[in-house]
Amino acid sequence: MSFVDSLYKFKRDSDEVKVGHKYRYVNPHRVVETAKVINVKKDTFGIPHVHFSISVDGDTSTGFEDFRTLGLSSFSERYCQAI
Repeated sequence: MSFVDSLYKFKRDSDEVKVGHKYRYVNPHRVVETAKVINVKKDTFGIPHVHFSISVDGDTSTGFEDFRTLGLSSFSERYCQAI
């Protein structure tokens, strides 16, 4: 384990977040965020990041799609429900 890895506590190993897999987050207002992993790679400091497409749907929203990037630990905390 590298020094950088020891600074971060991941809910999932980086092997568990794989390209093409989908994860979901449902907030208290029943807005559903679905993330599809496009790429997982480390930045120049060795910190893993997840590049993903996201679609958002809810009771009152018309929904939208976008692309985002989060650190692996942040992604794992938010999108903890695999689908």
